[in-house]
Amino acid sequence: MTPDEIARRYEELPGYELLDFAEAAAPLWLLNVEAVSVIRRGLQPIKEFILRSLEEGLSSDDLVGFLGLDESIVKGALSDLMSDKFVASVESIIVTELGRKVLKEGLSTPTEEVLSILFDGIMRKPVASLAMDFAFPRDVEDGAVAEIPATPPTQPSINDLHLPEIDNVLAGQMSRQDVDRDILRVKRIARYRRVFRKVVAMVYRSKKGEIRTRFIVNGVPDEQLEQRFAEHGGNLRRGLVRAFSDRYIQSNVRSHLGQDVARKVLDQDDYLIRQRAVSMAALKCAALQRRESAADRGEISEDQRPSPTDIMAAVNAEGEARHALMQASARPAAVYEMAELLRRALNETKSSLSISTRGLAPHIVDKAFLRSIDQMVRRGVSVSIFINEEASQWRGRGKDWGHAFDTLAQLAHKFSDRVTVKESKEKRYYHLSWDHEVALVANRPMLSNHGRIRSFEQFAGFVMHDQDHITGYLNRIARQ
Repeated sequence: MTPDEIARRYEELPGYELLDFAEAAAPLWLLNVEAVSVIRRGLQPIKEFILRSLEEGLSSDDLVGFLGLDESIVKGALSDLMSDKFVASVESIIVTELGRKVLKEGLSTPTEEVLSILFDGIMRKPVASLAMDFAFPRDVEDGAVAEIPATPPTQPSINDLHLPEIDNVLAGQMSRQDVDRDILRVKRIARYRRVFRKVVAMVYRSKKGEIRTRFIVNGVPDEQLEQRFAEHGGNLRRGLVRAFSDRYIQSNVRSHLGQDVARKVLDQDDYLIRQRAVSMAALKCAALQRRESAADRGEISEDQRPSPTDIMAAVNAEGEARHALMQASARPAAVYEMAELLRRALNETKSSLSISTRGLAPHIVDKAFLRSIDQMVRRGVSVSIFINEEASQWRGRGKDWGHAFDTLAQLAHKFSDRVTVKESKEKRYYHLSWDHEVALVANRPMLSNHGRIRSFEQFAGFVMHDQDHITGYLNRIARQ
C-alpha cells in the first residue's frame, strides 16, 4: 500500500483526529561492537568421519579402505586429531574423552571479534535487519521522509546492550547453521553510524489536546513501537507537531477561499459520512486489485483470485461513493487526498492544469512527474505552475533540485503558448486544479515541503467542485 492508502485505512482512531501523516525514517544505529565470544563450529568433515568411525570400533588400519580416501589424507587427519588430543595411541588409536565431547558439542574457540549490531533508537534494543525497509540519510535531508527522533535522543551505550538480546538477534540472522556463538562480554562500541528504518508515521490529537503517534510497518500498526515512543516521551517532545486550533486554521483557509465559497462548504458531519464511504470502497477495491495482481504473479492460488464480477462491483461502488462526495460544491479535504488528487490530475487532465507550490522537491517532481507534464503538454493541455519567489535558492541543495526547475523552464520555453511558470509571493496557501472541475486549496505546498521534515503540521484544506468558484479563485491567483 502507498502511504496515503495506509493513512486512509488507519484514519479512524476512537477519541482522536488525524492531524498529519508521512512516510517517515525511524532512528537506528549500526554499531560495531568489540566483544569476547566463544565460537562453536563443527569439525572438518574428514576428521569428523574418522572420529566417528573410530568411536564405532573401526580399526585405524581399516580407515583408508572404509572411507575410500588416499592414505596420506587419512594419516594427515589422524596426526592433526592426535595433536588436538582428540585421539590417543595406546595399543591402538582410540577416541579420547575430549574427542567424544567435540563430536557431541563441536569445537569451541575463544575469540575477540567485532560484531555488527543494529540498534533501534525507539525500542532501545538490538533488532534484526531481516526484511527491514531502510531509508537513506539523503532521503531525510531532502525531506522525502520525515525524521522521527530517537527517544531518548542519546546514542546507545554499553549499558543498553544486553547479551541475551544480542544473542537472539545474531542467532536469527546466522546464515550457517553449523556456526554458533556465545558472547561472554561486550567490551566497547567502536563505531556508531546513523541509519533509518522506513515506516509510515501517523499523528493524532484528542479533544483534550493529547498527541498520539502510530507507526505502520509493512502495512500493519506496530504497537510496541508506538508504546515505547510514548513511554520515552516522544509525543511530548517540543516541536514534534506544529498544531493550531481548528477554528484558527479553518477560518483562515475559508477567508482565503472567499465568503461565497465558505458559505457553501459541506457540513462537517455530512462530509465525514461521505468520506468514510469513499475510504471503505477504495480500500476494498485496492485489496481486490492487489489479490488479482498476486494471482497473476503466481503468489497465491487461482481459487483465491477475485472474480471479475467482484472487482467490477468494487470499482463501481468506489465510483458511486466518490461521485456522492463530489456533489458538494465545496468540502473539507483529508490530508491523504493530496497525493490522490495529484495522481488524478496527472492522469485525468484534458484541457488545463494549475498548481501552486513552495518549491520543487525532486522526490515529487521526479522523472515520472516531468514525463507526465511533457505528455500532457504535447496533447494540447495548458499548464500553469506558480512557485514561491524564494524557491530559486533551493537549487543549491543539489543537482536533482536544479533539474526539476531546469526541466520546467525548458518546457516553458519550448511550449510558450501552453506552459507558464510564474513566481508567487504566497507562502501560506497552495492549490491544485484541473479542467476547472476540481480544485484543492490547502496550507501545504503541492510539489514540495519546507525541506527537511522534523515536525508534523496540522493539515487544513478544502476541495471545490463548482466551476464558477474554481474559475474565480484561479483568476484571483493569476492576478496576484
